Amino acid sequence: MSKYTLDFKYRAVLHYHQVHRQQRTADHFNISRTHLCRWIAAYRQGGIAALQHPQAVSMKTKRKNPFIVDKPDHEKTQAELI
Repeated sequence: MSKYTLDFKYRAVLHYHQVHRQQRTADHFNISRTHLCRWIAAYRQGGIAALQHPQAVSMKTKRKNPFIVDKPDHEKTQAELI
């Protein structure tokens, strides 16, 4: 269970979009800039629904192509090996 509610995260993101200052927003809501940055990035990628689980959104974008990872090296193209 998340320590912060969806409403709280959304209000923090909206506040950031009004003041355009991460530290000022983080101080206002008494949260770390790291949390705020994650929420801002999640909101940009997936809207309010992404604030429910922001790590899930960022993990999807960082995940490598499973088909490339699962192939043996001798079947990979030059670009896949790089």
